[in-house]
Amino acid sequence: MQSQKYRMEFVVHYHEVNPEEQATPLTLLYYLEDAAIAHSESVGYGLAQVKDEGLAWILNRWHLQMDRYPILGEKVTIETWPSSFERFYGRREFLIWNMNQEIIGRATSLWIFYNIVTKRPSRIRSEFGEAYGLDPVRAIDDPFAPLQAIGIGAGEAEQEFSVRRSDIDTNGHVNNASYLQWMIEVVPEDTYQKSKLSSLEIQYKKETTYGSSISSKCLREGLDRLQSVCRHVILAEDSGQELAIAKTVWVGR
Repeated sequence: MQSQKYRMEFVVHYHEVNPEEQATPLTLLYYLEDAAIAHSESVGYGLAQVKDEGLAWILNRWHLQMDRYPILGEKVTIETWPSSFERFYGRREFLIWNMNQEIIGRATSLWIFYNIVTKRPSRIRSEFGEAYGLDPVRAIDDPFAPLQAIGIGAGEAEQEFSVRRSDIDTNGHVNNASYLQWMIEVVPEDTYQKSKLSSLEIQYKKETTYGSSISSKCLREGLDRLQSVCRHVILAEDSGQELAIAKTVWVGR
């Protein structure tokens, strides 16, 4: 089965950058997601085609590592490919290239093929592997072991948010990138101002919808001159259920 890696070019726009004119981590997640969707469209299994069958790809894990964030006006290319399809799970890999053909970031992800009618995972059909082509090479060699959760009552910082209409995706649930936005909002200010996000790992556990209230908690575990490690949890305000947990690593600018 021949691999068919997909490449998509992006230009960093003004509304996608931070005060240092660098693309934000949120921007990079949007680029990765757009590239994955475009790849599926190109092989005949786009959002509309899959949704017509009552199916969808639901993101379960992200792991992103950035050596450098692209700046305003810079062109980058996202290269993506599936590395495996197993039962209901698909692993998708990403490399982020600059215009000098240097890798400035990489990511791996785990997706669940899901029946939106029965609300249960659905087995991935064999023709998917034939259409996409599989390359077992991983962008990041991550076995996707469960992430460590914050203990009950723990948290250095906490903030409540309401799910907005703009947070909702095509499946009627909160877009995965919105969780990262809520997590970053509660990172301690000294870490946020003096450091950049070098890596993030997110595990999505339960969906939430428009009008819900959530609580974002952050616990800073390690703090030194070179690196800070933060643990995150997003909780449903009414039930206290974990919606997502994450680990972020911040390094000095």
